[in-house]
Amino acid sequence: MISIRSKLSLWLSGLIVLATLTGIMLFESMLREAFHDSIINRLEEDLEHIILATRLEEGKLVIDQSQLSSFYKPAYSGRYYQLNLPNDVIRSRSLWDVQLKIEMLEAKEMRSWQAKGPKNNDIQLLSIGVGAPNTDLTATLTVAQDLSIGRRVFSEVFGVKLAINIAMLLSMLLGIFLILRQSFKPVKQVQESIAKLRDGEINQLNLDPIPQEILPLAKTYNELLEYTSKQVERSRNNLGNLSHGLKTPLAVMQQQVEALGLSEPEIASAMQQQLDDIRMMIERKLAAARVTGDMLPAAQMSFPKDFDSLISTLNKVHHHKSIDCKLITQVDNTRLPIHREDGMELFGNLLDNAFKWAQSQVSITLSIEPERILLTVEDDGVGVEQEALAQLTQRGKRLDEAVMGHGLGLSIVKEICEQYEFKLSFLSGQQLSGLSVVIEFPLTSDASSKS
Repeated sequence: MISIRSKLSLWLSGLIVLATLTGIMLFESMLREAFHDSIINRLEEDLEHIILATRLEEGKLVIDQSQLSSFYKPAYSGRYYQLNLPNDVIRSRSLWDVQLKIEMLEAKEMRSWQAKGPKNNDIQLLSIGVGAPNTDLTATLTVAQDLSIGRRVFSEVFGVKLAINIAMLLSMLLGIFLILRQSFKPVKQVQESIAKLRDGEINQLNLDPIPQEILPLAKTYNELLEYTSKQVERSRNNLGNLSHGLKTPLAVMQQQVEALGLSEPEIASAMQQQLDDIRMMIERKLAAARVTGDMLPAAQMSFPKDFDSLISTLNKVHHHKSIDCKLITQVDNTRLPIHREDGMELFGNLLDNAFKWAQSQVSITLSIEPERILLTVEDDGVGVEQEALAQLTQRGKRLDEAVMGHGLGLSIVKEICEQYEFKLSFLSGQQLSGLSVVIEFPLTSDASSKS
């Protein structure tokens, strides 16, 4: 999903680019129109001057050259005039040997258009029909101006304006980037604080650099962390108190079982087995409470740090066996996308099962692929038959009554995997001879590796 900063950058940049392009197009249109109007205005002035310099001599219209601008004298100067009479054409010297194609107009009729002129350049023409007083004589007077020079000026002005607009556009885009970067800097600090929170380096967010807009959310998050932490501590204490409270009744029951063993040895043996199971469960729950009691409620499972704690605890629980547990990974530290307390329960049950069945070796392998993380737990026990693998996660189902337990561990593993939508697989011996359990985690930004 695209970030808010990226969305703002794209939207603001798009709006500025659109506004700049619209401004450039409007400026070009207005400048072109102003350029055209200025030429028409000049041609209208030229018409007036030429009309004033035109007089009737011996029944003929003539133009007094001395009253006209010197622009009409050099050949192809860019400013021209032409007077079309019924039987004659009077041209400015600047036209040289070129005669403009003119349509005859009635008196006071005007026409404006563009055409090709001397040197095949584009010219703007303006014609008017004129007539001599008290005569039937009519003529068409046309003035023209070469557009090449004006267009060159137009291109220069528009080019300068375009360069200025592009420079302003780039400056504004850079300004947007810098402003958004500075504005979202506190949010970046919040992200770093949350990462530290997941790593277990801090126990709450630092509120000082947090913007006012998200400060209430951060405060609520810290309050929730504190409340959850107290709830976890209270649950751990209650579990510890319950476990310790059961020791006295169990001691009394142990004495009664021993006394019963003198008269009813079979019944006493069965009851002794149940008492041993209860003691083992109490020891495991106390060990789990010791491991998870001081955890931060927002922390994620860390590999291999948290696994070292689990292995140390399980070595104490299974002290009657000598198990060599190896951690195999290519990275120094990896966060798994699971809450640390749930992870401890998940992998605690998984490793407890591996320690229970292992002869002497247990291996934990972590491999990171492009879109997933695979964690494999194997033991060198007797393994499980292929047709019996599907029964491993059935609650209360035990495939071997000779090993102490209640058949709940792997069913709890399955429930937690389903809760987090992890893929759980059971395979027969891969690297070792026993059971191989594979958990597949989706690879997300929160489950990234740090070498």
